[in-house]
Amino acid sequence: MTTRLNHVFIDTIPDELEEGKLYISTRFRVIMHSCCCGCKNKVVTPLSPARWKMTFNGSSISISPSIGNWNFDCKSHYWIQNSEVEWARKWSENEVAEGKLFEREKREEHFKKINKEKEPTIEDNLKIPNKEQVKQSLLVRIKNIFKNLK
Repeated sequence: MTTRLNHVFIDTIPDELEEGKLYISTRFRVIMHSCCCGCKNKVVTPLSPARWKMTFNGSSISISPSIGNWNFDCKSHYWIQNSEVEWARKWSENEVAEGKLFEREKREEHFKKINKEKEPTIEDNLKIPNKEQVKQSLLVRIKNIFKNLK
């Protein structure tokens, strides 16, 4: 069973979601839609390197990885490729648990990497000026001396 979804880029998040529509907010980095199984649950898909990624080719949307609504009664599981819903098989409880663990580990690794890239260096902590900063500082002092002589 394949279902075509229409996409709408939005600035504000709507109160009601129409079935068959993907609501995309680049501002909030999220995609929302009504669950494709028809249960009417609101599916919120956060976009980030550690979560889901969206591809827009100018006419259709693809989301990766798959969307597994494990917390809903329906437990629906599907891919959205080229604005079409491609149904995936239902996962067992063990597969869901393993998938959640994998995703958590993937997010933790992503944030460790980001935090490591942002760790301050010794130079940042000591605020050691480079040669150009020293030259500029000297020029500023000299200019101030001449200003005060006037």
